[in-house]
Amino acid sequence: MKRFFSYLLLIGFSFGFILCGVDISEATSKKRIAVLYFEDSSRFDSPTGCGCVPGFIGAIFSTKKRWDLEAGFAKMLNRKLVETNVYEPVPTDELLDAMAMMTLSRHNLKKLDQSQRATLAKHLNADVIVIGEIRHFNQERLRTNASRTLREGGRQAPQGQATASYSAPVIVRGSLHRVTIKLNMKFYNASGETVAEPRIATTRDHSYAGTRFASLEASVTEEGTNLTFGQTSEKQRRNPRPIVKPTELNEIQFASAEYDRTLFGVVTNESLVKVVLALRDNVGPNFITPWEPKPTTAEKEKTNPSAAGGPVKGKVQYVDNENPDKIYVNIGSDRGIAINQEFAVFTKGKPIRDIDTGEILTYVPKPIGTLAVSEILTGKVSVFRVVEIAEPLKIGDVVSEVAPEALTSEEEE
Repeated sequence: MKRFFSYLLLIGFSFGFILCGVDISEATSKKRIAVLYFEDSSRFDSPTGCGCVPGFIGAIFSTKKRWDLEAGFAKMLNRKLVETNVYEPVPTDELLDAMAMMTLSRHNLKKLDQSQRATLAKHLNADVIVIGEIRHFNQERLRTNASRTLREGGRQAPQGQATASYSAPVIVRGSLHRVTIKLNMKFYNASGETVAEPRIATTRDHSYAGTRFASLEASVTEEGTNLTFGQTSEKQRRNPRPIVKPTELNEIQFASAEYDRTLFGVVTNESLVKVVLALRDNVGPNFITPWEPKPTTAEKEKTNPSAAGGPVKGKVQYVDNENPDKIYVNIGSDRGIAINQEFAVFTKGKPIRDIDTGEILTYVPKPIGTLAVSEILTGKVSVFRVVEIAEPLKIGDVVSEVAPEALTSEEEE
C-alpha cells in the first residue's frame, strides 16, 4: 500500500511539472557563468574597424569606434556558453542590478577583492566568475603582384594569307593574411577564489594565389581551385571568403553573423571555444562540446577497454522522490560518458521460470524510458535526469547506453 501511494506521489509530481508548463527534460541544473568584462589592451585601431590604418590617422578621419571589442567579446563568449547547453551565462541586466546593489561601476569591477567577488557571485547566483583581457587582436597582410604582357606578331605570312598577331596580359597575384588573437583569462569560484588563469592564443592564415591570362582566370585558396572564363563580375573579382579586405570589414558590425564570415570572426570564435574548453577542464563538468567530434566506438574502446564488450551499462542506485531529475547511477567518468548523453532504462518485466521446478531464472528487460546525464560526480557515479518515462523508476533498474545507430534511425523516422 505504501509503495502504491509512493507511485501516486511521483506521478503527481510529474503532472505538476506538466500543468505548470515546465518540461522535465529542460529542468537540468546548469553551471551559471558570470562574464564580468573583457579589457581591451590590444591597441587595435578601433576607429577604422580593421586595424590597417595607423591610430593617429584613424583618429583624424573617424571619431566613432566601429568595433567595440570589449562588449563584443563578452557577447560572443556568452553565445558560446549558451551553445554548450551545460553553461548558463548570467544575463546583462542581472549583472547591472547586482552592480547597482553593491554600488559598483565598470571601473570598480577591475579592482574587486576576493570578498567582493564572493558577494557579487552570491547576488548573481553564479558558480563561476570570468574576466578576460584582449592582449593581441590584429590582422597582418602580405601581398605580391606581378604582370607581363605576351605579344605575338610581325611574322611573314605566305602569299595570300593574312598576318596574325595578338597581345594578352598575364597577371599573377598572391596574398597572405594572418589574424592573431591572444587572451588572458581569469576564472573565480563562488567564494571569489582564483581557480585558473589560462592564456589563449589563436592564429590562422588565409592565402590566395591567382593567375589571369586574357579571359581565363585561375585562383587557389585553402578551399580549393576556381576557374573562370570570360568577363569577371565585380563580385567574382573580390577575394574569396573569409572576408579580409579592410573596405569590407569596415562595413561589418562586430559580433554579427556576417562578422563570423571574416577571418577575424573565424579566429575570434576559435579563441572563445578554447575559453569554453578551459572552463570545462578547470571547473567542470566533463562533457563533449558542440564543436568537438564525438568519440567513435574504436576510440571509446581504446580509452576504456571495458567498453569493448558492448554499450556502457549501470544500475539506478538512488531515486530522489522529491526531485525526479536527481537519479543516481553507478556510471561515472571512468566509463567515458558525457553530459547530455542519453541512456535507455529497463525495469524487470515478466519472469522467466524453470519449466520443471518453477524457479525464477531471470526477468525479461522491460524498457520504460530514457535518461540523460546531468552531472558527472566521480569516476563511479553520476546524476541523471528523466527525458521520458512510462512508469516510476526503482532502485536496481538497468541503465544502458543508447547506441548511435539507434539514435540515427529514430531521427530518420
